[in-house]
Amino acid sequence: MGLYTRVGKRALDVTGAGLMAVVTAPVMGVVAVALWRTQGRPILFTQQRVGRDDHDFTIYKFRTMIRGASTQGAGLWFERNDPRITPLGKWLRASSLDELPQLWNVIRGDMSLVGPRPKPRELIDRYRSHYLETLAVRPGLSHLPGVSGRNTLRRSQMIEMDQQYVRDITLSGDLRLLLRTVPVVLFRHGFDAENESEQWVEDVPPDGFPA
Repeated sequence: MGLYTRVGKRALDVTGAGLMAVVTAPVMGVVAVALWRTQGRPILFTQQRVGRDDHDFTIYKFRTMIRGASTQGAGLWFERNDPRITPLGKWLRASSLDELPQLWNVIRGDMSLVGPRPKPRELIDRYRSHYLETLAVRPGLSHLPGVSGRNTLRRSQMIEMDQQYVRDITLSGDLRLLLRTVPVVLFRHGFDAENESEQWVEDVPPDGFPA
C-alpha cells in the first residue's frame, strides 16, 4: 500500500470528519429533536457491520423506522412502500441525513470518509468470496456505488465497483468521490427511498444473490 493509503487517508478522515461534524452539528441537533418529538426514543439506530480485517463494529444512524420494526410487517425483510418507515424517516433517507451520525464512526476509525459500502455479518459470511477483497480497507461513508447509480444498481455491480475502488486508492480519487457525493445527495440521483437494493430492516439483505 502507498503512503496515502497507510497514513494520509486516515489523516484526511480525522480532519474531514471532524470539520463536517462541527459544521453539521446544528443540523444533527434539529434532526434529533424532530425525531424525539415525532417518534420518541431511541433517536439513534445501531447495528453491527463488518469493517477492515473482518472486525465487527457498531454503525450509527438516525432512526427512520417505527420502534419494533423487526417484529412487525415483513419482519426482518424490507418491502416496497414499507409502512414501517416513518414520514420523517423517509425524508431522512432521501436526503441521506440519517447517515450523519456515521461521522463518529469515521472519527473512531471504524470507517473512512470514502471506502466500500459497509455490510452486515450475515451478508459477508454468506457471500464471503465476493467481499473478501474489500475487507482489506475500512468501509466508507461515501462509496463508488453511491455516486454511480446508487439504488438503481444490482448488487453484483456494487461489488465490482467496491473492488475497483480498493484496487486503486488515491488521494485524488477520494477527493473526486467526495465532490461527486454532494450533487448526488442534494439532487437524490439514483435514489428511491422505498426500493433500497441493499437495505434490510434498517437494512435486512434480500434472499439470494442477483446477477
